[in-house]
Amino acid sequence: MRKHITIVLLILQHFAFSQKSELLNYTETITLITNTQTIVTGEKLLYSLFCNDANNKPSELSKVAYVACLNEFGKEVFSHKHYLNKSTESGSFFIPSELKTGNYKIIAYTKWMLNKSKSNYFEQDILIINPYLKTDVDHYVFNNQTINDSILNNPIVKKSYKKRKSITFNEFKSKLEGQFTTSIRKTNEINFEQKENTKTPEKSEKNDKLILPETKGEIISGKISSSENQLPLNKIGIALTDKGNNKYLNTTITNNNGEFYFILPKPLQSENITIETITENPNYSIVLDPETKPIYTVNNNQKIQLKENYTVEIKNRAIAAQIENAYYEIKKDSIILRQAESSINNSDLQVFDLDNITRFSSLKEFIIEVINQVYFTEKEGDFKLRFRNSDINFEINEDPLTIIDGNLIHDSNDLLKIEFSKVSKISINNKPHYLGNKLYSGLFIVNTADNSFNDISNLNKKINLKYNIPFLKEIYYFPDYTNDTSLEKIPDYRVQLYWKTNISSLQEPIEFSTSDIEGTYEISTIGYTNDGQYINKKSYFIVK
Repeated sequence: MRKHITIVLLILQHFAFSQKSELLNYTETITLITNTQTIVTGEKLLYSLFCNDANNKPSELSKVAYVACLNEFGKEVFSHKHYLNKSTESGSFFIPSELKTGNYKIIAYTKWMLNKSKSNYFEQDILIINPYLKTDVDHYVFNNQTINDSILNNPIVKKSYKKRKSITFNEFKSKLEGQFTTSIRKTNEINFEQKENTKTPEKSEKNDKLILPETKGEIISGKISSSENQLPLNKIGIALTDKGNNKYLNTTITNNNGEFYFILPKPLQSENITIETITENPNYSIVLDPETKPIYTVNNNQKIQLKENYTVEIKNRAIAAQIENAYYEIKKDSIILRQAESSINNSDLQVFDLDNITRFSSLKEFIIEVINQVYFTEKEGDFKLRFRNSDINFEINEDPLTIIDGNLIHDSNDLLKIEFSKVSKISINNKPHYLGNKLYSGLFIVNTADNSFNDISNLNKKINLKYNIPFLKEIYYFPDYTNDTSLEKIPDYRVQLYWKTNISSLQEPIEFSTSDIEGTYEISTIGYTNDGQYINKKSYFIVK
């Protein structure tokens, strides 16, 4: 328990919690908004989430939140990780053809929320309908009950518009500021409910081990022990590298219990990451802490009860989705790529672009002819790189920190294993460099053209991991028919007319265009003001 107290104290230093008890009693909640609760194969489930404190104000604690969809057996259909921006974020999931018709559950949580004895993370049922896969009749029931409160006949419907009409909606304009999401979608959704005898999945009990809040970014942790006696090894330098980012290097040192913690303030770039030791000590084992997730025990005998026979509606929705997907290249959403984080200051590096200078047949020849700050020694087949540390008037008799395609190199002889013709760039810095608790004489970074180098000489010292890349931000495509005539012959079968998240003010009007699909549509704006007030505005119109 001592290690948790130590880390909690570190958290107190970064946040406005005056006492440890204040932090331990801090409550977070998540509200997740989906664009629909019933969705057909080929459509996109959109969602936005708000992470708040007990007063519905943006949480000051967690920087990372998680969203997952579970099937009736409790197995994840998708799992998304989000780095929060002002305690909110958004995402989506395309419903693939292999998912069967069934009742699915969306859950959202932060790691800190999993410490509660009665888990307080968000959950919501959604119905996924796949008209292309045969469904068990006992699992999929129509009761032909008529919906008494039909929106089509409800006086709350205020306006009607023609197809492909550009609309400026001002009804929700106000001076409210906070975080809001606006959705405009066709309302005649397929209504469903669970059988009364269906049991709700039971959540896991309180975890005996304190789950640390991800206050500065996500946490990757583990422990190093001696292979001989299983005793913990303290003050061991550990490095984390990202295969997709050659200039990223995260380091830490084990504590007295042999435990280490990596905190990632920003997401990594690729699924392939490596954790390895820096310290020379071959007799050890690295064990990572398992990822903490909510655990569900589910009743897989759930039955879906539809309130009407929606055979025609399901068919129309499936056809509309097929048509929209057929024009994906014209209407596709945009993805905002993250800028790679560099833990190595580019301004400190001298870069040699081999495609722009004279090519040499080998690394040795290149060093001799081009890089004045570097030389090498060879004794009995042992190749060593050395730096001339001219800026500090003396030479450090230590190896340089050597990185090839994001791989830490512990043996300089591995440099000679590279096909030099594949090397595209060499970067150096001849100033002393600390990594964890170890001093290096400088930096020597090699990039190959195809990023294909794999270090096999240090397999017993490293763990290769699959990293769950956080969800990339999307800008959703919506046509504007005001002046664009290029879309006249392109079908428009959208049932989702508009979706915008991370709205900080309601002072601007909502501008959108109707589609070719007739019916009743709902405009909804949901979110929280800066002072914690919950906002849920709705309006309706008809397209005909």
